[in-house]
Amino acid sequence: MDPVSYIGDYSRYYLSFYKPDIHILATGKIYRYSVFSILKYFEMGPQFYTGLSLFLNYFIMLAVSLKFAILFSFNSNKKLLLFFFLTIVTLPSTAIGNFESMLSFSFSYIALYLLCTQRRKSALVFVILAPLIHPAAILFSMMFIPVLLFKKRFYKYKVFFSVLLVVGIVGFLLIPMANVLPFLDHIQRKLITFLTGPWSEYIERRDFEFILIALIKLVVFVFAMYRVRQVFISKFKLKYGNEKLIDKKEYAIKMLYNVSLYMFPVLFLAVFSRTLAERYIYFGMFFFLPIVILAAEHMRIFINRFFVYSMVFTIFLLPQNVIVFGVLALKSTTQDSLSNNMYELLYEEYKKAPPPVGRL
Repeated sequence: MDPVSYIGDYSRYYLSFYKPDIHILATGKIYRYSVFSILKYFEMGPQFYTGLSLFLNYFIMLAVSLKFAILFSFNSNKKLLLFFFLTIVTLPSTAIGNFESMLSFSFSYIALYLLCTQRRKSALVFVILAPLIHPAAILFSMMFIPVLLFKKRFYKYKVFFSVLLVVGIVGFLLIPMANVLPFLDHIQRKLITFLTGPWSEYIERRDFEFILIALIKLVVFVFAMYRVRQVFISKFKLKYGNEKLIDKKEYAIKMLYNVSLYMFPVLFLAVFSRTLAERYIYFGMFFFLPIVILAAEHMRIFINRFFVYSMVFTIFLLPQNVIVFGVLALKSTTQDSLSNNMYELLYEEYKKAPPPVGRL
């Protein structure tokens, strides 16, 4: 990708390669700092950072989604191909520009899968690592803490934990953090900007598409959750009562359902900010796809299954996605970069991207 043309966060990350390391560390970007340090040591440019991050993004999302499909006993080649395709179309185009936050959410997605497969210690590792890639994942890591700590009690008190989390976020916004810790002050100011700044407002046509995308995802998610509750959760209560679920598949479904139900109210609040809706609903609802996969495959009525799949493809085909792919195709490559071999791609020195221009 040619960084000369300004493309959102992608160009900002590229420009930060030429800034002092302390600027990167001050924002908590440990992952970026580590990769940049390695690249500088080998006298390579920052373009490898983009390639590595995008590869990890798509690889993790695809691999974990297929792992969930296998966990739910959808092992046939046709089913796996369908889930592979669904994963591709549900990954938003803007994830290419915001690949750092998307990668941090991918690590949260791994943590969810590990929780569903009863590997809590491994899940904790990814819960810790996710915010080190991008602070946006701090919210998800905070939400994972009660799940990891309270185990059996989490199922019973998940609504209370959701309310407590909302109160905690409001308190974090109101209490001055400048005298507590500079990093927390940075996160607080950034969150306030996301909620009240110019990028939080729905102004342009494409901004309102984020509302449409959010509403479609929320409606499909609620519909899928209702079906999962009908088919599985009600049956588990009758079959096991308060006893521990032994079957791996049933345990995974119960954990996925309860974590999704617990996180959903907090993410729903993101609708009121364009920036947060894009970040946490458009490509932050990592638990959306496993729930949709599970529900759609257990819908006996064809029209219900058709509704779910058609809504997913509607999101993919909205102008917002088509335009972003078009912009990337026109701006992100040049004839020179397309003709480069691998060595040239990794070591070529591009002109620096222009400074980012925010909304007036």
